[in-house]
This record gives sequence, C-alpha cells and structure tokens, in this order.
Amino acid sequence: MTPTETQEQLSARISEALEAAFPDIALEMQPLPKQDISITLPPEKLEAVVAILIETFDFYHLSTITGVDNGETIEILYHFWNRYGVTLRVHLPYDAPHVPALTPTIPGAAFYEREIREMLGVVFEGLPEEGPLLLADDWEAGLPLRKISKQEKEAV
Repeated sequence: MTPTETQEQLSARISEALEAAFPDIALEMQPLPKQDISITLPPEKLEAVVAILIETFDFYHLSTITGVDNGETIEILYHFWNRYGVTLRVHLPYDAPHVPALTPTIPGAAFYEREIREMLGVVFEGLPEEGPLLLADDWEAGLPLRKISKQEKEAV
C-alpha cells in the first residue's frame, strides 16, 4: 500500500490479487462506510487470504475478531487495519462451526479465538485447548451467545 493510495485503489488492488489467487471462487467484496472494505469468503480460504493481506498489502494489525450468531449460521468477522480497514467475513454452518485458527500466523488472535470458542462454540482448528477464558470452570449453562441456548433456557 502506498501512502497516497485511496481506499478505492486499494480495494481494486486487493480484488485483483484475490481473484488471481482464487479464480475458482467468487469472493464478495463491498465498500463500507469510513473507508473500510468487507470481503466474504469460504472458511477454507481464510489462511491464504490473510497471508495475501499481510504479505502483499501490509495488513499486519488484526484489530479484533467478532463472532455473531445470526440464527442460521455463525459469522466470524476478522477486522484488519492499515490506514484503511479490511473485514473478512466467514459464514460457518450452525451445527458444525469449524474454521482454521489464525493464532499460528497472528499470535495475538488467540484471545479472540478462545473467547469466540467459549461463547459460540466455534472450533478453531489449530488453536490449543486451554481452560476457560471468561466463564467459570464449572459452567454448564450452554454457550452464552448462541441463540439456541437462550431459546432452550426460555422454554424451561
């Protein structure tokens, strides 16, 4: 990324690089307010896309990872920053939410991945198993941020 590059120019370059790297899949890119870009991609392409963002576009800063239960899928959003924001969106099946861990590439991702695993039940492949991060050691009330868990509690 050059110091004078606009968000539109960066978006076009990222789009070209990802299309060249993954001609077999359709990545959904859309501009967001505040000069951010959103890219929706399949979970199996996450590590490769992150490698391109880091190596080609200097997106070393992972601001946070957000997990959302939208009732039909679990959506994981990876928020990167380097003058502009790039958010990678990955939709996971509700009944088997698995995604590669970014912790081996970005060690600072461990906290976010552990939190999402604990709150939403997402399996981050390659993330070491450790004890509870936020919940009590004897927590048995289900996944706190899963809508299904809340519905089950209300039915009781």
